[in-house]
Amino acid sequence: MATLLKFLVNIVDADVNYATTPADYGEVDLTNDYLIWSKTLADLMTHEPTSSELNENAEIIDPAVAVTVSKCLWMNYSHEIFGPYYTHLVKGMGENKKFVYCFSFDGATATEPQLEAWDTSAHATAVKNVLGLGTPANSMMKGVCTTTTLPGANWAGTSLAGASNVVLLNDGSGALSGAKDLYANMKIKIPANYSTPAAETFVLTCRYTYV
Repeated sequence: MATLLKFLVNIVDADVNYATTPADYGEVDLTNDYLIWSKTLADLMTHEPTSSELNENAEIIDPAVAVTVSKCLWMNYSHEIFGPYYTHLVKGMGENKKFVYCFSFDGATATEPQLEAWDTSAHATAVKNVLGLGTPANSMMKGVCTTTTLPGANWAGTSLAGASNVVLLNDGSGALSGAKDLYANMKIKIPANYSTPAAETFVLTCRYTYV
């Protein structure tokens, strides 16, 4: 039987794991929902953000220093589950927090689950600005496994892009022997004086196989 994955985000307290307090987490509908990285877009919006609102609330490129995008919001089409709101702030994003993004597996896997970033769901290219324009090490999308430990203050993480730059979600311990919750933290860090303003969509993938 297939091993199923739930992808969840912490919207209450990033010091508490999913098993202890599942009500702190929202399950992301992988067909309809998405994540938004933004500077000032309001949490708990009662409508889906428009393109104009997203542009107006974008992080500003700083000519002097690298800038970490301030917020990650979960755009929740199934908003009736968590009240009359479409957007919810993901708690602990980019901070020294362990329980931010949860990958909850209901059974064993044949390979270690890994977090990847691609241009589209075709998983063919990673050449957008945010993913490093074809140079994985230059990707602005940073990820770190937090399944076993905190990421640390001012963590750098792995520059996610394509098949070569990934995060092993079981902290390198291999395939899962049974049901388990794995964790990661993610952030977008824009280099100082980046020359190309961009509003881009991309795809985050959790890749694994099962028996």
